[in-house]
Amino acid sequence: MELAEVEPSPNGSNLADFPGDPSREVCPVDAMTWNRVTYGPNIDTDRCIGCGLCAVRCPYGAIALSSDGTAVVQEQDSSITMPVAAKDQSHSRLPRHGSLGDSGMPFARRLPAIMDHIGDIPRSRMVRNMLIACGLDAKTRRKGDTNIRMDGVLHFVSGAVGVFELEAGSAALESPRALLEDIAVLHGRFHVPMDAIVPVSIVSELPNVRAEYYRVIDDISSVLNIQCRTLTPGLLCLLMWRFRTLPDVKASDLFTTQARPVDLHRSLVTVDPDFPAEEPYAGAFRPAK
Repeated sequence: MELAEVEPSPNGSNLADFPGDPSREVCPVDAMTWNRVTYGPNIDTDRCIGCGLCAVRCPYGAIALSSDGTAVVQEQDSSITMPVAAKDQSHSRLPRHGSLGDSGMPFARRLPAIMDHIGDIPRSRMVRNMLIACGLDAKTRRKGDTNIRMDGVLHFVSGAVGVFELEAGSAALESPRALLEDIAVLHGRFHVPMDAIVPVSIVSELPNVRAEYYRVIDDISSVLNIQCRTLTPGLLCLLMWRFRTLPDVKASDLFTTQARPVDLHRSLVTVDPDFPAEEPYAGAFRPAK
């Protein structure tokens, strides 16, 4: 379950020196320990928040989410059916189908409150690991680092470099302004070409349609000709649970948030035509009214 590192990109930039969080833990709240007697994981259900990251990352398909929304280790006589096409003893990633959960699961419904509750570092690691589970090469800022203020970077296969700001609650309104600073740092310090930068705002809930948030994003588009993207943990959670990956967004308009009706579900169905329309919580796909 080790996490991928960011490598030098084809456009000549090098983010290998980005001071990323060195933690390689998958569980953001340390609810999982390794049992050296049974050689299997133990899950503390009192600490488990039900994100399902351990289930998605388990190479054996041996972890699932129970009906009450906590992770459970599969026993031989378990009645829980893991959504896997086959079981074997290799360490290779098993082909997956179906879904670990849906928008009605406790974790998905309570995501904004959970993000507020668990604190900055667990929240950052959780979102980083969600991004990795959705197929992106993601790195978040090391705790206590004041030299680089950006929350994290993404590396796309095309060579494009994403920079993201992660905000919860009302702090989401500051995300686009922070992205402007991040663009300057990526271009000036890391020598990333402007046309290779993909700014991504990750907010727990989409702001109201009349919020300044969208005006700043419009300004970035009109002045710098750079399209900002917006993601929410709610949509990342459901993509991850459905074993879908996010595409390289540089060559498309997926998840852009310009002055237009904001509906991230339109992009989600491009990634997964059967993606459910029901939001796990208000503001996960569309601005809450």
